[in-house]
This record gives sequence, structure tokens and C-alpha cells, in this order.
Amino acid sequence: MSPATAAPGEQNEAATPGLPGWRRWLAVTGLVLVLACLLPPLGALARRYVFVESLQFSVFAMAGPALIVLGAPWRLLRLSGGVSGPGPADRLAAARRADRSLRRAAVFLFAFMAVCLAWRLPAAIDALARQPALALAEAVTLLAAGAGLWLELVDSPPVAPRLPRPQRALVAALAMWSTWAVAYVLGFASHAVFHGYDSAGSALGAVTDQEIAVFLVWAVAGACFVPVVIASMLGWLAGGEDADEEFQRVFRDESQRATVRGWGPRPRRRPTSSA
Repeated sequence: MSPATAAPGEQNEAATPGLPGWRRWLAVTGLVLVLACLLPPLGALARRYVFVESLQFSVFAMAGPALIVLGAPWRLLRLSGGVSGPGPADRLAAARRADRSLRRAAVFLFAFMAVCLAWRLPAAIDALARQPALALAEAVTLLAAGAGLWLELVDSPPVAPRLPRPQRALVAALAMWSTWAVAYVLGFASHAVFHGYDSAGSALGAVTDQEIAVFLVWAVAGACFVPVVIASMLGWLAGGEDADEEFQRVFRDESQRATVRGWGPRPRRRPTSSA
């Protein structure tokens, strides 16, 4: 079918560059992982073992959002490329192209850190063991914070990252280190930190359970964020871009906004010809 005779929705689909077919399955994989962590048997085991709860957290906060954003299911969800006009994802992409401020990206990074820290506090983890319904709230908040962060790190057509590659690598590294830091504190505990888990009825000791939990969080965070850091830096170096020029381009708009009117160089006056 030629573009002239195609339906409006088909024209829009053809006009926008699509994703490889295999990437579309990443969103399905992410959704399946999230549901598997909420439903039995993993949902029930997360109330008995700290390491299963940590795996659940890692999927909600990192693996699930990463796979969903990489899969870019916005057309399938009718959030982009609709027949009636641009969808919410298209408007978001346009707004991000107009504002490439580093401060906006930092907001999503700090929101991700804050939400992850809130759900890794001992009181929150004990509450998750005693009240299973809280797992749904954990999933919703972590998926939202994680998706906001991953939209700053990878392409998810039509939404593109607002930051250049070096700063994307920095944001990914900071997100990974913040997750590692919280797990690092738990890893040094020589006693049971959580009281909502009955170690007597468990096949693992409390300290062993916590050590496995730390390893899982470290492993998932590394598997999610290290490839972003490496790919961003390799893409930046392969592009042959100068570091100073790259950072100047990012901050140019901010510096222009901060310029006080009237402080710029005065225009030269043209010499008047004598009569």
C-alpha cells in the first residue's frame, strides 16, 4: 500500500521511526516480571524471606522500569501516534526537546533515590512482611519513579533523553551508587535488622538471608545501570565530540536565561557621514 492510500494511523506509524521487533518484547517481559513478583509464589515468599523481598524491590525499582521504557509500548497503549492527533507521549517528547535542563533530569534522579530509600527502611520492609497489600503501593511508586529515571537515560520513541551522553552516564552511575549504598549498610549488619520475618521458621538464618538480599540488589543494579554507563561513554567517544563543547551546549540555554538584560556588549554605532 502506498503512503498516499494508507490510512491516517498507518501513515503516522510509517512516518515515525520504529523500534526493532525484539525490543517490543522487552516491555512485555518487564510487565511479566512485575506481575510474577506480586502474585504467588514469589509474592508469598517475599513475606518470609528478605532476599525474595529484595528481589521484588529490584524488579519494581530497576529491572521492570528499564525493560518497559526500553520496549516503548506507548503506541500499543494509545499514548503516542493516535489518529486523532499527538498523544501524551508525543507532547512529552516535544516538551523535553524544548527544555534540556540538567536540573529537570536531576529532579527525577532525586525522586528515584528518595522513593527507593523510603521502601528500603527497616520499618517499611517490616510493614511489607506484615501487610501484603502494601506490595501494590510499593510496585506503583517504584515503577513510576523508575520509569521517570529511565526516560532520562535511554531512547524510548517518541521520547528521547534530554541529556548528552556523558551526563546520562553520570545520572546512571549516581542511581546505581545510591542503591548500592543502602544495601551496603545492610550488608555490614551482624544481627537481624528486620523483625517482620520469622527466622525460626525459615530455612535460612537471618544474617544469611540479609547477605543474599544485599548481593541480589547489587547484582540487579549493576546489570541495569552499568550497560547504560558503558554504552553512553562509548557512544560519546565514538562520536568524536569534544567534552568542553558538549557541556557548553548543555548549559548554554541556562546561561542565556540567567543573563541580565542590558549587561550584554553594546552594539557599535555606525559612523555618520558628514554633509
